[in-house]
Amino acid sequence: EKIQHAHGLQITDTTDGQTRNLFVYHESGKEIVDWFNAIRAARYHYLKTTFPAVPEPELIPRITRNFVKEGYMEKTGPKQKEAFKVRWFCLDSQERNLMYFKNPLDAFAQGQVFIGRMDR
Repeated sequence: EKIQHAHGLQITDTTDGQTRNLFVYHESGKEIVDWFNAIRAARYHYLKTTFPAVPEPELIPRITRNFVKEGYMEKTGPKQKEAFKVRWFCLDSQERNLMYFKNPLDAFAQGQVFIGRMDR
């Protein structure tokens, strides 16, 4: 696992287009599950109060974010004149972003690419 701990949790937040990761763990599996459920409940409450007209089935998928794919790939710069560099990539299908990090446990992405058209 990325966190290298059996009771680890990755919390990802995107604010103003910037993604931040926070990695936490606890010796007690129950404690980390309690935190996970509390975070989900807080997120659900936020979504319900911010978007009261949106039906619940549309809000539920937005409570947590699961990255479709994560792993190492190599990338080069936009001019393709630089050497390829190994980076950790995360594909967020919900936000349609492909983010890359220098290391898997970095708090902030070094960059991201929007996948798809902006009008959809």
